This record gives sequence, C-alpha cells and structure tokens, in this order.
Amino acid sequence: MIVTFGTQKGGTGKTTLAIAFANYISGVSERKVNVFDFDFQKSFYHKWIEDEELELPKLYEVRIIDEDNEQPFSDFEHLIEMKESGEVNVFDLAGTLDARYSDLLIYSDFIVIPFEYSNVSAKSTLVFINFLGLLESQAERVFIRSKYDKGYKYQNQEGMDAEISKYGILLKSPVFKRNCLQTIDTRKLTYEQKYAVKHPFNELIDHINHILEINI
Repeated sequence: MIVTFGTQKGGTGKTTLAIAFANYISGVSERKVNVFDFDFQKSFYHKWIEDEELELPKLYEVRIIDEDNEQPFSDFEHLIEMKESGEVNVFDLAGTLDARYSDLLIYSDFIVIPFEYSNVSAKSTLVFINFLGLLESQAERVFIRSKYDKGYKYQNQEGMDAEISKYGILLKSPVFKRNCLQTIDTRKLTYEQKYAVKHPFNELIDHINHILEINI
C-alpha cells in the first residue's frame, strides 16, 4: 500500500502530518511502515537522523529518493510491489509540482492533501487537483484541513469544502493549530500530539480499510 502526502505549496504542515501519520500508524497497526522522503529539502529524513540522539527505538526506516535520478520509478515492478505489499509505504513529497512525481502520483493508493483556507493555499490545492487530473491518477484523494483555527470564521470555507469534495474525500475532523506539533519527532507521539491528530487519522484509516477492504 502506498500513502503519499502531497501538495502544490509548502507551509501547509505536510511533512509534520506525514511524520505524525507514520508515527500514529506504527502505534495502531502491526503492519511494517516504510517512509520515503521525496522532498528536495529532505526534512523528514534529516529529522529522523537527528532523532537518533533521543536513544529511542526506531518506529520505521526513512529512505531518500535519489534526487539525481530523473526517473526514480523507471523500475515499475518495484513500485507495483510496494503498492501490492501488506506494508504501509508512506511518501513525503515536496510542496511543488514535479514530473518526477508522476509515476508515484499515478500509482499511489491514497494521496493525502493537507490544505488551509488562505487564498493562496486554496488556489494551489486546486492546481494540484488539476495536475492529478492531467496525470489521470486513480489514487483516492483525501483532503485534510491543516492548522485549523477553531475560533476563526473562514469566509471561503463553505465554497472550498464543496469544491474539493467533488474530487475526493474531505475528512470531517481537522488538524487544529497545536503548538505541540511543532516539536514532533520521528520516535514517538506525546499524549498531546496523539490527541491532536487521532480523529482525522482514525477517519483516514477507516477510509483506507473501507476502500481496500483490509484491516490496518
């Protein structure tokens, strides 16, 4: 199974949510979790290396994609094996469009798209949706509200929710703004961090189980 975290714009908390999901799924599932950092900045990988100083057990291995390879998935058999395996393969993409991602976006089982209700994030999310359409990606698109301020009235929320719901599943539970998520590491989830993500991630896992008819 391949679960890819992707957006067209940085700053939406994509890598933070990818780390949180990898940590969370490692705690609730017996399936092996593998992480692949496809972001140019390699933030996930560098954080994973940095966390070796914590002297806590690794929850998963993080590998980086060869940035010098213009076609990293030219071996389609490997990509299909990951897709069909019983393991959970989590990919973290850069916050930009890149042709190198094409095969992954086409063959992913799920593409998790964090977004905010700012005008810039809304427009870039629609650009990313359009890009997936041009690729004819059959992946399930799962939209998750990121850095959501419960006390703020977003003027474009109703229209944005209606529009993106045409193209995939919008999780009912958002990820609220939480300072605790700014200190996340790749070895554990604190109680506060787990509480911050458990509702949307449980929704996501239920959706995965429903679509693939498996139990992760």
